[in-house]
Amino acid sequence: MRRQADAVLGTIRQIMKWYQARNEFYTSVIVPGMKQDQRKAKDGKRKRILNDDEICNLWKACDQLPSPQFGAIVKLALLTAQRRDKIATMNWSDLDTDVWTIPVVASEKGHVCRVRLPPLACTIINAQPRVMGNPHVFTGSLQGRRNAKSKPSSPPTFKSWSQRKEELDKLLPKDMPNWVLHDLRRTARSLMSRAGVRSDLSERVMGHAIPGVEGVYDRYQYFDEKADALARLAGLIEQIINPAPANVTILIPRR
Repeated sequence: MRRQADAVLGTIRQIMKWYQARNEFYTSVIVPGMKQDQRKAKDGKRKRILNDDEICNLWKACDQLPSPQFGAIVKLALLTAQRRDKIATMNWSDLDTDVWTIPVVASEKGHVCRVRLPPLACTIINAQPRVMGNPHVFTGSLQGRRNAKSKPSSPPTFKSWSQRKEELDKLLPKDMPNWVLHDLRRTARSLMSRAGVRSDLSERVMGHAIPGVEGVYDRYQYFDEKADALARLAGLIEQIINPAPANVTILIPRR
């Protein structure tokens, strides 16, 4: 992918610049403008969201995967609008019945804090096996690690992204356009708008920083409001994956 290649190029550029600053006989071979993706930043942003048919097909395919863990992560990405790493590193200790306390990372501009999960998300989480000595909901394996003989620094969490994504894609319709896991976050955000969730509440559910004076002075946590937003999101997803008969109309209340 062009964007991934350019990301690698950027890392190498920084390494070469660092070395060039310390060695007067070395000149970096990377020059300005050397990149594959020549689009403007705004044109390079992904805009893909999954439509209802794609969501339905994806949900069904998740149930057919040889690795139920990955299918569960994909479903939770849709139901919670959280990044894949937040879900993959979820600990059992982060959960209090249906309340998920999402750890705060210092580098994050915004954070979700605590959210009450809808029943469908709780069912998916509670179906995961508990592994003795591993605090993660989605556990990983030591198999295939280069230093498998050495003692790991921490219990492994789920890491098999590429392999499991490839397995999932094989179960989807051949004509389905390319998609990435982060598209599910964008899809969930769009579904919340469709379900009548206020824009500012959707942003808080996603953990985005609230700009301006409001973000500085409004310290209210919006716990109940975020719970309602996720309940509406889950309700809409359930309607999509289990559509009502054609002669029945489902009304979504708006606040």
